Amino acid sequence: MARINEILEKLIDNTRVVVDIPGNSEDCFRYNALLIKREAPLFELLFPPNSWNIEDLNIGADCTLAVDHNGMTINLVARLDGVINDRRLGFTAREPLAPESLRDYFRVSINLPIEASYIAGLKEVKIQSWKLKGTTLDMSGSGVLALFDEKPPSNHRIQLVITVPGEETPIACLANVVRSYRIRKNRFQVALHFEHISTKTRDMVIACCLQEQRRQLRENVQAL
Repeated sequence: MARINEILEKLIDNTRVVVDIPGNSEDCFRYNALLIKREAPLFELLFPPNSWNIEDLNIGADCTLAVDHNGMTINLVARLDGVINDRRLGFTAREPLAPESLRDYFRVSINLPIEASYIAGLKEVKIQSWKLKGTTLDMSGSGVLALFDEKPPSNHRIQLVITVPGEETPIACLANVVRSYRIRKNRFQVALHFEHISTKTRDMVIACCLQEQRRQLRENVQAL
């Protein structure tokens, strides 16, 4: 606990934060907030008016936070303890996110071109080859949520190619569909888990997520 307390002591009061809070269903809610320091490891987050409905949030759940600190981003895990008032929630910081933990905890909203495809084997007669193009909605070191015009015809051994602006080499790996659902006519949200991905490619994914996170903290988080 000493390490997390030292980190909190160094953070600046009223610094900008992006926090992901699990909901009572399978949803996860992302909010912008300001950090209010208390006696470590306790702290509060101040949200814009009418940001959340407490009935939707999973009190006691672990949340991930991206904290702006001197132009850098610090990633933390904290427990949501409860409501302070209609704009403040209380938290207990648990641990900083080590780089090796980012694949399990860290995700970021990001819109990138994505292509999903399947090449049927010579002996496969029931499944045909197919290809879909879409846009990512969020991404982590372990998977991606994407929007397509069609539901993937199959769920396994799907080749993903994600184009990252400014990078000559795209992110490419094999993935499986975790879930897919229609959000409106001819639009499907599809969650995919990376099944076969090299260490180098996973590092590319995490680096891309961190770069986008820093951009959002720098440019998109509005002061309260």
